[in-house]
Amino acid sequence: MTGKIQQLTVGQRVEIQISGLNVPARFQTDFVGVIKGRWFIVAMPDAKRYGELREHLHEGVPLIVRFVLENDNGEICAFRTDIDFVVNHPTKMLFLDWPGQVESRVIRQGRRFDAFLPAEINRLTEDNGSDLTDNGVILDVSETGCRLKHKYSTDEDGEPQKPDWESGQRVQLTVQQKGNGEIKLGCIVRQIKCKEGECELGMQFNGNQKDAINALFSGSLVDINALARSGE
Repeated sequence: MTGKIQQLTVGQRVEIQISGLNVPARFQTDFVGVIKGRWFIVAMPDAKRYGELREHLHEGVPLIVRFVLENDNGEICAFRTDIDFVVNHPTKMLFLDWPGQVESRVIRQGRRFDAFLPAEINRLTEDNGSDLTDNGVILDVSETGCRLKHKYSTDEDGEPQKPDWESGQRVQLTVQQKGNGEIKLGCIVRQIKCKEGECELGMQFNGNQKDAINALFSGSLVDINALARSGE
């Protein structure tokens, strides 16, 4: 089962949980690489955002590592490990013991359909407000999730601003579909890839949305007008 690790790409975001603390202690960081059979290597988390947690990251600390594989089904994988050692040069990195076993479960079952559906993206706060609203395009859909992309928004000077997406954040997608009107879907962010001015997000649909998902499938999964505009 450790073969799942070989499917990770350098720079992919992984979630790490510090075991044994009295309060939840999780952070996001970048996957650096592996030395197969010995170490799983990640970057030290950002000091500004996770300064307090960094104090707990030293040799022998037990961790749980989670990551998402964007394969045919979509899988969330996890394993237990310990910090073997910490290096400071050329940059700070954590060398984690190679796991004996990686557990996984499918997060998107069944066939995935290619799509090109414009959607409004609203990232939800704890009180169900919105701290980010943007327009994007759904690239593919399954019964339990979807993949979408959106471009970076710009500031007052026209400079692109990379959004601070994190795995586990809640999102509401709004799709305007001919014949079905407005469709709203609650989702959880499971995978983030941001580069060259665009973010691609892997989403898991919330439960109890069968009617909305069926409505999405009952219409065309490709908005021809939007597809034509993308090629202009």
